[in-house]
Amino acid sequence: MSPGNHYEGIKHVVYIHTSYRTDCEHCNANFEHDWFAQAINHYIEQHGYKLLHVGSETEKIEGKPWYFSVATLGK
Repeated sequence: MSPGNHYEGIKHVVYIHTSYRTDCEHCNANFEHDWFAQAINHYIEQHGYKLLHVGSETEKIEGKPWYFSVATLGK
């Protein structure tokens, strides 16, 4: 039995980045403490998204590297 394509049927993607905080684009829910995990769980539990990717991103700010967590969810 084939596990199938995890990305099959994805029509909309949400990108969450720890360098800036955003409200839910569907219901404007505001995320409080530990907001990165809350936002991921909210999109999965309340709006039926699948977690597509979690990782890190590096940006250079004032000549120094800054590391951020990122997540991509889709449905």
